[in-house]
Amino acid sequence: MKPSARKIYGERADRYAELDILSEERFYRPLVELARPRGGERVLDLAAGTGVLSIILSRSAASVVACDLTPEMLAHAGERIAAAGRDNISLVEADATRLPFDDDSFNLAACRLAFHHFPEPERALAEIRRVLVPGGRLVLEDVFGPEEAAAAEVRERFELLLDPSHVRSYSPSELRHLLTAAGFELDTFKRLQAEDLRLEMLLDLEKIYTPERREAVLALLREHLGRDLGGVTAREQDGGIILEWEVLLASAASP
Repeated sequence: MKPSARKIYGERADRYAELDILSEERFYRPLVELARPRGGERVLDLAAGTGVLSIILSRSAASVVACDLTPEMLAHAGERIAAAGRDNISLVEADATRLPFDDDSFNLAACRLAFHHFPEPERALAEIRRVLVPGGRLVLEDVFGPEEAAAAEVRERFELLLDPSHVRSYSPSELRHLLTAAGFELDTFKRLQAEDLRLEMLLDLEKIYTPERREAVLALLREHLGRDLGGVTAREQDGGIILEWEVLLASAASP
């Protein structure tokens, strides 16, 4: 049985909270600029993690609900929100496929770097659409996989070595289909170049400390140096491996 994201990210919550790189607002800017939260709007931050995006969105929106499956992540989010002095953010522990909100509850839903963990993406998108008002907006940022099957198989092996709770890195065409099949009307759909990432930092972030797992990741990447694995390309630099990373940014409206 696949380990649950709730268990794995509960174990990683302290590590995510302590890394300054995850709290630097510049990494959130593309999604926030796409979201354009406005005064009077109610916002759902889905898979909110340690609450950084919720805090940024709360500066422009009337209210934000930071929703996450993992209580340990929400505990860190609560501490961060309190330190920021934000009083218009509430915390809710919930599964994306069973959102505990009434229909037409939000004007905007945001989901950053979490959609590839959803085991039932169609059901999650149906729930998001249900809780959005007519004309409400979904903004999504996520990793993605390649269109070509052989490269996709390598990318999935890489992701599962990093995180056994990973479900699927959807290719751009798959993600586009999921959104439109759920009834969303696409507005923006583009690839975005993220900053290069040192493999060692990623391994530490994901708490991969055993020599066997670290070597398995290294061996896989060295075998495919310079190959685009769906927005991830590894190269050697100064005796280590650097990952050139891209994400998909999408915005869509609920009719």
